[in-house]
Amino acid sequence: MSATRPVQPFFLIKTSRYYKMQDPKSPIVHFYTFNADAEGRDSAIAVPDGCVDILFAIRDGAADGRVYGSVTHSLRLDFLSGADYFGVRFLPGYLPKRLDVSIPELIDSSVSLTEFEGGGELLERVACAHGFAERIDLMQRFIGGQWNADDLLHMMIADVVAHGGTMRVSELERDTQYSARYINRVFSDRLGLSPKAFSKFIRFQSLIGHLNEHRECRMTDLAVDSGYYDQSHFIKEFKEFASVTPREYARAIDLPSYYDKIVWIG
Repeated sequence: MSATRPVQPFFLIKTSRYYKMQDPKSPIVHFYTFNADAEGRDSAIAVPDGCVDILFAIRDGAADGRVYGSVTHSLRLDFLSGADYFGVRFLPGYLPKRLDVSIPELIDSSVSLTEFEGGGELLERVACAHGFAERIDLMQRFIGGQWNADDLLHMMIADVVAHGGTMRVSELERDTQYSARYINRVFSDRLGLSPKAFSKFIRFQSLIGHLNEHRECRMTDLAVDSGYYDQSHFIKEFKEFASVTPREYARAIDLPSYYDKIVWIG
């Protein structure tokens, strides 16, 4: 899975089916929905991805919805057993203009949809909607077509993603002709993260993608190829972001089951 389309792999453990709908030309990573039907689990781990999500929990004809910013370390989220979850994930650096909040304000935080104009009505409509397609339509209408985005930030994000999170600030200086001080300010003011922190998230997402596709890879080779100084640094950072080591992650994610659960719509 490309780091341009960040994933939350532990959400799939919560369900027997995870539905996605993606528009590759949109600032939306994808719409997704799943039912928290996995027995014996009432929480899941959220991992850093640099994205903002809007996530709804729907049960007994009522919905709760929140806007979540990216976490900076692994975070355990509570799930309601048997509830339907519906969400939309935006690419790093994008946020609909109608949400009167900045991306930096959302880092390691969340805001109820009721805090935004039209959010309460959206909750009611999502709760009463019949199925994934109708909820997507409601969400698209709510989001609209205007985005808070910055061309320079997105150019640098594209550079970082293209290099799998291994770019240095000095390389961004070379590519943009801006100073390190200005580059750091752009990331901080518009993404709420330093370029170094964001690069770590992208590198981590790239590692997840590699582990999801190459179950028998050598961890030492993966660490070197991903730009880590040594194996201990690699393991420490991965565990900070995923709450498990790379080997534990590879064992926890049952790959045939993992991909069987994903159902692409449209």
